[in-house]
Amino acid sequence: MTSLFPRSAVWLLALAAAAAGAQTAPAQPPEALRDLEALLGTEVEGASRQLESALDAAAVVSAITRAEAAALGHRTLAEMLERLPGIYLGSNRGYGTVGLRGFSRPGDYNARLLMSIDGYRVNDAVYDQALPDWEFPIVADWVKRLELVSGPASSVYGGNALLGVVNAVTLDGRDAPGLRLRAGLGSWNTRDAVLSHGWHAGAADLFIGLALHRSDGETLQDPALVGPAAPDGRVAGLDGTRYHSLFAKARLGGWRLTLGSKERVKDLATAPYDTPPGVPGTRFTDRYHFAELAWDGAWVDDWRAAVRMNLSRSTFDGRYVYDTLVPLINRDAVGGNWAGLDTRLQWRGWINHELTLGAEARRIYNARQQNFDEAPLVFYLDRHDTQKQGAVYAQDHWRLSERWSLTSGVRMDWVQGFDPAFSPRLALVMRPSEHEALKLLFGHGFRVPNLAERFYDDDGASQIPNPALRPERVQTVALAWERAVGTRSRVALHLYRDRFSELIDFVPVSDQASQYRNLSHVHSHGLDLEAQGLLGASVQWRTSVSLQKAKSAQGALGNSPRWIFKGHLLLPLPRPAWSAALQWQALGRRASNVPSLTTLDAVLRWQPRPDNTLALRVLNLFDARTWDPAAPDVALARFPRERRRIEIDWQQAF
Repeated sequence: MTSLFPRSAVWLLALAAAAAGAQTAPAQPPEALRDLEALLGTEVEGASRQLESALDAAAVVSAITRAEAAALGHRTLAEMLERLPGIYLGSNRGYGTVGLRGFSRPGDYNARLLMSIDGYRVNDAVYDQALPDWEFPIVADWVKRLELVSGPASSVYGGNALLGVVNAVTLDGRDAPGLRLRAGLGSWNTRDAVLSHGWHAGAADLFIGLALHRSDGETLQDPALVGPAAPDGRVAGLDGTRYHSLFAKARLGGWRLTLGSKERVKDLATAPYDTPPGVPGTRFTDRYHFAELAWDGAWVDDWRAAVRMNLSRSTFDGRYVYDTLVPLINRDAVGGNWAGLDTRLQWRGWINHELTLGAEARRIYNARQQNFDEAPLVFYLDRHDTQKQGAVYAQDHWRLSERWSLTSGVRMDWVQGFDPAFSPRLALVMRPSEHEALKLLFGHGFRVPNLAERFYDDDGASQIPNPALRPERVQTVALAWERAVGTRSRVALHLYRDRFSELIDFVPVSDQASQYRNLSHVHSHGLDLEAQGLLGASVQWRTSVSLQKAKSAQGALGNSPRWIFKGHLLLPLPRPAWSAALQWQALGRRASNVPSLTTLDAVLRWQPRPDNTLALRVLNLFDARTWDPAAPDVALARFPRERRRIEIDWQQAF
């Protein structure tokens, strides 16, 4: 890592020399700094699956735009998502973790937060998970706006939307016309390349993106990693990541075709599942492919219809090397295919009234869970499942007066093997002025246990199945207030109280194995306070504070910080074409051995022309040593978070 510092200094000197001799126009604020007026009237899609004002939406919605993410140098959706209130991310060095409202449980890979791409449901068929880092099918460069809908949204989306919904609104060809390239280098031999092309003519639109990422990863050292291949607990060259993805979206009139494909290979340096430390070859490989055909019809008199059809496939391959002399290799082979159909009909025949009716169907084909030794071939688990599910829903929106509106919604879901789930919601919205809203929200949500939680069994080596698991349920009451302060800033406050029943947790049942079980009840409450604005005419700031508490009968939940503080600052520098950005985050204590943490990231950008940018980004600027709580599948008492990382990238539009 230190070897990159001299090269970074050379880059900085070169940038400074170029800037000193460049003949450029007076300093102008970056695009993100001129976008606040649009933010005050942000339109979102995630709350009700249709475009509407964030102030009118029957939910609490936070969003980050492409301009902000670009100014902060974001590479993945995880980096964008972490800027939003109440979210805290972590990693076990194999997969990321997502926390919201104090929930980020050991062994839980984000099954309670629904992730979507332009409304397409990304959560897979076996684990019902979707993770926003390099596990996700798309990268930050292709996202026009990332929306976080906080609170249960099962009345609109069904299962998985227990804590909220994240919707990535992707670029159209008209948003990024022509050919664009971003290439970068960074610490730990990291290399990135993102290529995109946008085209638009009349009613036709096309966007195509290709992303490549490769990193050797950090060197880890921990007493728990001591072994024959790592006598001092030092493990080098086994934390790498290889990622590539392809994304395409074509529009013609009301029709849209979206295709996506990605593969991630992650080397594991943390010796999971009792594999010997320091031995190469233990890794995870994830693949995800999807295609969606959608038709959004125009209003015809008082009616409007929409249809979406999709086919998807995801696979997971876990490879575990257990012997250094004569390798014993154990494998997890998990995957599934599924198809979905969603139809929606809207009617606005009465004045100040809009009714939405919808129906969904989803079928999982051949969800495969296998665990076996390679040689000699011995199967410990070979299970194949199918699952059907369907739903009908209705949402009724009334504008009661110039200032008051009422939204009621109800949904009934049928999932094979479980009783029907009934999910209502109610939202009363008051608009005292054009740029202010006060919302009272009530909702129910549910999540059925996924196939891995119910049936995975590796002969008791790490997990014992529990086919008798019951669905999780939540009841929420929330109060939200948002308003503009003057013409260049806004503030938002969100108070909530949740009651969970039958919450599923991964509970140790022996020295080696754990089992998913239903807990009795969990209560959580908290508040999110967010503010953003402009200082003068060019400096943009954004900050949020979250206070939260989640506890069960056994006490406070683990990996649940009591407070979160985050924000960022974007500003032009005195020299023409130069700008800088800072982003910060602080988390409260999450376990007895995981103290509170504070990190600061910095970005320096030089943009001599609108189509050319050179940037230096330093993550964890002060090289703070921080940790995430341990998971039950490794010997480490806690996971080390990334140390200081330096990145340099160049962007060019052609």
